[in-house]
Amino acid sequence: MRAIVKRRPGPGVELAEVPMPAAGPGQALLQVVVSGICGTDLHIVDWNPWAAGRVRPPRVIGHEMAGRVAALGAGASGLREGDLVGVESHLVDLTCRQCRQGLFHICADTRILGVDVDGTLAEWVVVPARNCRPAPAALDPELVAFQEPMGNAVHAALQGPLRDRVVVVTGCGPIGCAAVGVARAEGAGRVVAVDRAPHRLEMARQMGADAAVDAATADDLPARLREACGGAADVVLEMAGHPALIAAALAVLAPGGWISLLGLGDGPVALDLNQLVVMRQITLYGVTGRRQFETWDRTAEYLASGRVDPRPVLTHRFPADRHVEAFAVARSGQGGKVLIYPAGGAIP
Repeated sequence: MRAIVKRRPGPGVELAEVPMPAAGPGQALLQVVVSGICGTDLHIVDWNPWAAGRVRPPRVIGHEMAGRVAALGAGASGLREGDLVGVESHLVDLTCRQCRQGLFHICADTRILGVDVDGTLAEWVVVPARNCRPAPAALDPELVAFQEPMGNAVHAALQGPLRDRVVVVTGCGPIGCAAVGVARAEGAGRVVAVDRAPHRLEMARQMGADAAVDAATADDLPARLREACGGAADVVLEMAGHPALIAAALAVLAPGGWISLLGLGDGPVALDLNQLVVMRQITLYGVTGRRQFETWDRTAEYLASGRVDPRPVLTHRFPADRHVEAFAVARSGQGGKVLIYPAGGAIP
């Protein structure tokens, strides 16, 4: 089969012929319909320090996908051949302390598709059957694939109440824009989007943001945020991990408010916990992954009902043999979610 492979340490990947996998016990063989490019994939392509310390080539990359069940290994249950499924990309051990408590999303021994095991930017992939979530009827495969990144937004956004609240979303890539849509669907009173890229702020507006603040042009970002919020914010959904955005968002958060921290920055973030958090009784939520599988079910409901329509965020589509161009577009930050069709052919 054809797959996009990190052959060796160092920058770059290649489209190569690799052996087709087979489903083992408890596993499902999936024919990949479409797969998304994530920032993690770009780190592996560019071979940044995180990738160099984590990934062991050769490795088929990618972890966001929609696919059809082609075969099931012994003991695999809950699926039928031909089912269209999305895939939870975090593979857990089911035995650690967190898993025994039902906290699978923070499993101590998590492995990730396309990072620790071969991933989804391929024509076929094998995953544990338990990680496959049958798609709601008639849901577009591109939306099925988007459930994985959107699930991060759903997990972050639903840590507390949103109805009638003033919500600030910092970082408006695909996940941040999905968070805007979730806040709007949950009845937020006002949604303010923050980013440095004008086209991403426009995507956020299309997803339902009432106001957009360009952090690149704001001399006094907290003041700009207060103006956009009409005062203070009740909730912050932090998707960027940038210290300046985190500090500005906390500065405009009203006493008693809460913030979900999903974005990962390049290093430690220094905060005045005394004045910004403790004395104002701010609640901080660290958020990772998706709850297995409550978050998936909630995400599927948003998409199937149309309460959240992320299609403005799905901006570019490429066949696998144009993967170099696809990664360049994703890296440029000039689009939203970039999708790859591994089998080529007609692309919607």
